[in-house]
Amino acid sequence: MAEPRRLSELAREVTAVADFPPGPQVVALSGGADSAALLWICRRIDRSLRAVHVHHGLAASDALAAAARAVADRLEVPCEVIEVEVPPGASPENQARAVRYAALESAAREGEWVLTAHTLDDQAETVMDHLLRASGPDGLRGISPRRPPFARPLLAVTRSQTRELASLAGLPWMDDPVNDSPDPLRNRIRRRLLPDLEASYNPRLRRSLATTARLMALDVEHLEASLQAPIEVSEGSVTMAAAIVATAPAASALRLVRRLLAAAGLTAASPEAVDGVLAVARGEQARHHPGQSLEVRRRGPMLVVEWEDAPVPPPVPLELGSTRFGPWVFDAHLADTPPPAMPLGASWMVADADTVGDLRVEAARLHPGLESLLADAGVAAAERAAHPVVVGGGGPVWVPAVRRLGSGWVDGATRRYLVLRTRPERIWQR
Repeated sequence: MAEPRRLSELAREVTAVADFPPGPQVVALSGGADSAALLWICRRIDRSLRAVHVHHGLAASDALAAAARAVADRLEVPCEVIEVEVPPGASPENQARAVRYAALESAAREGEWVLTAHTLDDQAETVMDHLLRASGPDGLRGISPRRPPFARPLLAVTRSQTRELASLAGLPWMDDPVNDSPDPLRNRIRRRLLPDLEASYNPRLRRSLATTARLMALDVEHLEASLQAPIEVSEGSVTMAAAIVATAPAASALRLVRRLLAAAGLTAASPEAVDGVLAVARGEQARHHPGQSLEVRRRGPMLVVEWEDAPVPPPVPLELGSTRFGPWVFDAHLADTPPPAMPLGASWMVADADTVGDLRVEAARLHPGLESLLADAGVAAAERAAHPVVVGGGGPVWVPAVRRLGSGWVDGATRRYLVLRTRPERIWQR
């Protein structure tokens, strides 16, 4: 059956501005119109791909998972469902976003891009949100088009285009009810602030904000590239020349301090933490504690960040039931049938019980090859040596809260399923 003329026009418009990365790809399929349209476009241009849906365990999660499966079935694309738990926190939306991205990253295969369906409207809302929060140039550059393994090919496509395309294509998508709630700031920006500003001041405001993000990203990229400040990372400390920070222009000094703290594991330093480090670099105070386990001081001409390493527990066998490893608790059980949805998120793992052998939990210090993986995942430097690694007969199987590794995967020959869940009391540098 020939497709409607308007659908063909939309497909051409979207494809012309979409920015797809090279290589294998997996679509993060939420069940909404944007990701449904993204999957449809991918199929239309004959990209080999699969889909992953993250089930958050919230009120509408079952319905959204059903919509995602229905969209994938309609387009004949395999869809994996990952179950996660959203931990409590001041912002449920931010907590859900954090566990969703962790789950998507752990589901990505080697060399695979995870495509998310962020649109031009999402970009505009993000820039406005960051503007209201006074987040500076890093916030005003908005959503990055590519930050491996994530890519956002639809940032030049409007939400109205994706909704119209998904509807004309007959895809069974549904809106997330959270988007109708007046509580999150982003929803008020979307439904009230931007429409009011467009009606009164600039009917093309969303495109203007998206353009601002693109231009600001270029400026930030240039600023980052222009900073030449070696950072020495050694056992227990991170060091930079204090004079470089103390004499740099304000914008460069702030960025250098954030880079120094990030090297020590503090990837989201508060303005107060940054100001305290600047004061130490300028000799205005002797020491500063920017975050848990971290202390900054001058040592001669150097600005030094030091931390106390977490105690490293000895290896323990991973038993059925509960196993404790330092501040981590592992729950394990066997099943003869696969879980209804494979829980491969940050705090879950499913393995073929007959191929992984006897499992144990060891400290990452015994596996130096995983150090860069822990650093990239945001694990604080003080916590990396003691971070748990689940190990089987063939080597590491799973790094909890970071990534599922290469052995023990389930397949059509699996007869017994080992389901692991972990509950860390404290992982990330705050």
